[in-house]
Amino acid sequence: MNFNPLRIINQISMKAIHQLLQLRWLVLALIPVVIFISCKEDDDGFAISNDLRIIKVNLNGQAVQSGVENIPVESVFEFIFSHGLEISAFENALSITPTVDYNLTYDETSSIVEMTFNSPLTNETTYTVNLPAGSYGLNGEKSVEDINFVYTTRPPAVTLTSAKQSFKENGGSTTVTATLSQILATDVTVVLSFGGTATIDADYTSSEATLVIRAGNLEASTTLTGINDEDIEGNETIEVTISSITNAVELTPQLVSIIVEDDDAARRGFIINEVLFDPPTDAVLGDANGDGSRSASADEFIEFVNDSDNPIDISGYKLFDATGLTNNLPRHVFPNGTIIPANGVFVLFGGGTPKDFGCVITQVTTTGDMNLSNAGDVITILDEADQLFLSFDSNGAGLNFGLDQSATRSPDITGSFVLHQDLTSAPYSVGTKPDGSPIFEDLGGLIINEVLFDPASDITGDANGDGVRSAVDDEFIEFVNTSNCPIDISGFTLFDTDQLGSTPRHTFPDNTIIPSGGVYVLFAGGTPTGSFGGAQVGVTTSGALNLNNASDAITIFDTNNEVFLTFDTAVEGSGISFGSDVSVTRSPDLTGGFVLHTTANP
Repeated sequence: MNFNPLRIINQISMKAIHQLLQLRWLVLALIPVVIFISCKEDDDGFAISNDLRIIKVNLNGQAVQSGVENIPVESVFEFIFSHGLEISAFENALSITPTVDYNLTYDETSSIVEMTFNSPLTNETTYTVNLPAGSYGLNGEKSVEDINFVYTTRPPAVTLTSAKQSFKENGGSTTVTATLSQILATDVTVVLSFGGTATIDADYTSSEATLVIRAGNLEASTTLTGINDEDIEGNETIEVTISSITNAVELTPQLVSIIVEDDDAARRGFIINEVLFDPPTDAVLGDANGDGSRSASADEFIEFVNDSDNPIDISGYKLFDATGLTNNLPRHVFPNGTIIPANGVFVLFGGGTPKDFGCVITQVTTTGDMNLSNAGDVITILDEADQLFLSFDSNGAGLNFGLDQSATRSPDITGSFVLHQDLTSAPYSVGTKPDGSPIFEDLGGLIINEVLFDPASDITGDANGDGVRSAVDDEFIEFVNTSNCPIDISGFTLFDTDQLGSTPRHTFPDNTIIPSGGVYVLFAGGTPTGSFGGAQVGVTTSGALNLNNASDAITIFDTNNEVFLTFDTAVEGSGISFGSDVSVTRSPDLTGGFVLHTTANP
């Protein structure tokens, strides 16, 4: 006969024994057990005899039934009987096949039995706990039929983990580890499979493709290492899975995803970010250059981005389509002065008269036609020495370029190319992200970052580096362009307090253009000598800044005689002594308040 855990002995109040058992189960909820009992029931599902029965079986604290699978090899069973047991008779009759070494402990009523094992059970083995029909109750209560519980141990399982979520392609690495759920006496072999957008042996290497977890050990590992290249690919993903396992199993599919971070955009700086091969046929939507006329050739464009910290000069470089390269006939020669500032955006149109796109630098081809073929084309830029500088092969992008829309990186700068209308309803986005927002966050405008009112009295006061310390010549003002746009201050005038409303101390000459992220240092006089960190350098047109150490105000007017920028020692330099033989500087640079230079850098 099989026993049903829901039966209750008819001589005992159902409610009383239910409450008693609830209390016991609550106290013993953390004790594990594995068994299933079934038993004949009357129409109401309750026992109607005084037979000895099992009320409940727990495995590691969870109720189970006979036939349970995948139990841990280290488990604890708990049997809850309807009556107290006569321990000697019970233990003499109880058996487990296959034979295992176990211990039994009892509660104070000897009705709850806990079974533990002296060594782990065998993997992937089915066990049967058997109690034959017999008299085992303290008062002679009988089990009228055999009680059998069947359970099967789980196989050893393998899991995969990675030490890092990402690593850089330039020498970065991570370790992927296969870990067993338990130590085994045999070797476990795990064959790995590598997928994702990154390509093994092209974007990264793996030290091992087959991992062997030796007997007595729990894990084995492989090291993935990035391969540095010059391709601007954007971040790519490695997906590591398990192809096969010997002597263990994969209980749930294992997948480890790792990002390989592309460093080429930042290292190389200048990239193609968007290309329009096929201007829409609509008269308005097709007018990409904004000159009021849709043209299949003039409205083609290439958007370039300088994602580096330095300006890039491409003066004299030549751009070809595939046909032009074959015939050595460039479609465009970049004119002198084509300098793309750091965090700058440059758009080359096939022709026409492009409108003002804000911070975006624009040009039109010197031939009036880029001749980009919708069926497939290659854009090639050669430097002044005719060496390859940049290329874009539309066939390699895997897109259809004849769909009245551009192809653009997603995300901008680092991503792979997608069709523009996969991201937004607009067919292109000249100089911006697809949603119309700036490609680079605009940090502000032109600011004063450092001022030297009082050059030190010894040679360390020779700020302009011309070999002579001068209380007049070595005064300077350092400006920084924190915006995304070049700022043209040609013709702007600068005054100190004494000259305000009179002759300016300095008039910025023509072509004084500070690029995005650029630094401009204005010295009072002398012959500035040195690199000054790559900053543009000027000298006042009057030969003096005349900065007063006690208090002063610097005021700059634009060409409309409107105040453009000010620095007032009573405001920006409140509480600072400007006659301390050192400059005052923002700390941190660009965003901080002004402090003495020795405070920012002792």
